[in-house]
Amino acid sequence: MTEEKFMCRNHALKDFEKTSSILSKIRIFTFEKFGVWDVWDILPYRWSMWYYEVFRPIFRPSNSRIRKSIPRQYRDVTSLIVDINFEFIKAFYEDEYVDGVVDWSATEHHQEFAHWLELSYKWITQRRPELEKERDDAYPKRSGDVLDSFVEITDENGKKLYQFKDDGIPFEEKYAEVNRLEKLIDEKDTEILTQIIKRRDYFWT
Repeated sequence: MTEEKFMCRNHALKDFEKTSSILSKIRIFTFEKFGVWDVWDILPYRWSMWYYEVFRPIFRPSNSRIRKSIPRQYRDVTSLIVDINFEFIKAFYEDEYVDGVVDWSATEHHQEFAHWLELSYKWITQRRPELEKERDDAYPKRSGDVLDSFVEITDENGKKLYQFKDDGIPFEEKYAEVNRLEKLIDEKDTEILTQIIKRRDYFWT
C-alpha cells in the first residue's frame, strides 16, 4: 500500500459527540460495556453478518440514493456513466464531507482531495447546469410555424415529400456555439471522471 493510500485510510477523526438520543445512549453503553457500537456486534460474527448482509437490506437497502440516480426509463450507458459517478460525488459531499467526522485539513493529501471535491461539486451542481442552459439557448431559433422550415418536393416517382429548407448557412457555422459548449462540458466531465478513479480511496469515512 502506498503512503497516499495509507494516509487516506487513516483519517484524523473528530471526537465522538455524545448526544441525548436513546439510540446514541444505547450505542455508547454497548461501546463502553462491550467495546462495540451496535448490539448486533455482540453476537457471533456469522450472525451479525447475516443480519447486515441478508435481513437488514430487505427493509433498508444500502446505497438507496445511488440507486435512485438510475432512471427506470432507458438511458444509454454513456450518459449513465456520467450521471452515476456524479451522484457519487454529490452524495459523498452532502452526506459525509459536510459536517462529517473526517478532519480534511489533517494532511496535504486530505486538503488536496477536499479542494478537488468542492470544485467538482460546484461544477456538477452549478456551473454545468448553467452551461447546459447556455447550450440549449444557443440552438438556432425557428421563426413562424414548424412547417415553414420544410419545403414540398416531388421525387422521381411523382411522390410528394417534405425536405428541410436550406438557409444557406453552413452547419459548422450555425451550430458553432452549441458545439463549443458541448465540447467544454464534455472535456470537464471527462476530467472529473478520470480524477474520481484516481481519488476513489478517499471516498471512505
